[in-house]
Amino acid sequence: MTLRASLIAALVLLAASTARAQTDPPLHRLQLGAGVGFFSGATLGDADANLRTNSTDPYRLFATSTEQAGTIGLHLHAAIDLTRRFGLEAHTLFARPDVRTSVTDDVENAPSVDAVERLDQYLIDGGVVIRLHEFRMGGWVPFATAGAGYLRQLHEGLTLSEHGHLFYFGGGVRRVLMQRPKGLLRGLGARGDVRLDILSGGITVEDKRRNQFSASASIFVVF
Repeated sequence: MTLRASLIAALVLLAASTARAQTDPPLHRLQLGAGVGFFSGATLGDADANLRTNSTDPYRLFATSTEQAGTIGLHLHAAIDLTRRFGLEAHTLFARPDVRTSVTDDVENAPSVDAVERLDQYLIDGGVVIRLHEFRMGGWVPFATAGAGYLRQLHEGLTLSEHGHLFYFGGGVRRVLMQRPKGLLRGLGARGDVRLDILSGGITVEDKRRNQFSASASIFVVF
């Protein structure tokens, strides 16, 4: 191999090593991140207010339909890469959505009305993350996530809390923007997440599961 060919090969290996370093945080290092995102709404169910009678058919006074509105929320996460492929993550998602209950079909023909209250909603969960390095594009590394967690919702005025659980599936991309070989702060990066949360319990009219989508962007630091 000529000297020129050796230099070219060395430059190619150096470029590949540099590109890999820019997309891979150091293994077994704690990553902490924070960002904002949008949480979709969800249908909480329908119910009728019925008057008890001697008849087998209930006498409906009015009907209600309840839904949770979409809102902007806060996304916090902590992660650690066990290998280049697999890692563990924990998340806290906080939002303050409105819950709107529409009262219709009043038996005395009263006009329809809406009752609105604001919730404090917390999702606390953890799961696994799979890095898909083979699909990286421009330094952005895709990943897939799945896990389970805890749901807590507080009524307006913090007078009553409801509890439930969730399963989630999602994915996103991340990119390391800066790395240092030493020091407390070892790296800085950005990531985007999309998730499907399957919620059970909490504030609901019908006792069934409901889906909620979220998309967030965040900055993370590596220690």
